[in-house]
Amino acid sequence: MRWLTALIVVTLAGCTSGQPNSGQPNARLAAVKQAVGEAAAKRDAARAECVRLYPDANKRPVTPRVKCFNAASYAFHSATDRIGGRPSRDISRTHNARRLVASERYDKGELSLAEYELEMANSTTASISQLTERHNADAAVRAAQSQAAAARRQATAATLSATRPTTTNCNTFGGTVRCTTY
Repeated sequence: MRWLTALIVVTLAGCTSGQPNSGQPNARLAAVKQAVGEAAAKRDAARAECVRLYPDANKRPVTPRVKCFNAASYAFHSATDRIGGRPSRDISRTHNARRLVASERYDKGELSLAEYELEMANSTTASISQLTERHNADAAVRAAQSQAAAARRQATAATLSATRPTTTNCNTFGGTVRCTTY
């Protein structure tokens, strides 16, 4: 899950670094990194407690273990959403709900161990895909905004250049004529 923490830091930093005149982007990035690090440390401690309480990941009933991990995940995503103002809590909730449903079905005997592990893996894969798609969409929007701003600047420069009066000065050097327009 370290990759998820890294993705969140990069995403949150991207949300703050693109703000014009944000004052101190390096200070903001440092604050985001620190806050996400603290949230990750709390999440890791909560997960360690879950492992201590429920050491066997596949021993029935698995639902209490899944609920324990879900609580740690929800607390982490809530904290990171508050830091960056980027709601990804919906993806976390969906992931946690899928895991909880799979664990309840496994506890009832409706799923074999292999089917349970497949459901858990599918939930994780779907969540990673959704987070990545959201991050990529945000990056595409920022790139389009940057491109539009560059086009506006270029159009303004062209307009100013076209409306500015020009002067042409020509000088003869031997058999060559050199003209300069300014």
